[in-house]
Amino acid sequence: MKLCIPILGEKGLSKELLANDFYKANHYCITDISKNSSEVYTLDTSNTIYLSMSELKKLEIKAIITPNLRPMAAKILFENEIEVYQSLGNVVEENINFFKKGTLKDFTEAMIEQKSSCSSDSCSSCSSSSCG
Repeated sequence: MKLCIPILGEKGLSKELLANDFYKANHYCITDISKNSSEVYTLDTSNTIYLSMSELKKLEIKAIITPNLRPMAAKILFENEIEVYQSLGNVVEENINFFKKGTLKDFTEAMIEQKSSCSSDSCSSCSSSSCG
């Protein structure tokens, strides 16, 4: 099973720390739990601004660990049957271990609805009619 975790960068300490938002990250740690291996995936920012659903499928990602999840990203991920877990802390390896132990909580639609507010920043990533 492969996990995807948004990270701050591709070198040094920045590849060991989670980025704050899955949607806005440019770098991701792709971990294959069954092979106990990881690699850094970096977006080609010249032609894309986010990790697309087709790319997630091509990379065979089954689960995501992230501190935050935007409503529209959640909708797309849930519709495509990708599990999304809320991180505990900001260290990649710790979150992988928490995942293996089963201690991470699934993001639920209720959690995302609770977190979202109708500030101008939160509505920039969705076309929700409830934001105004």
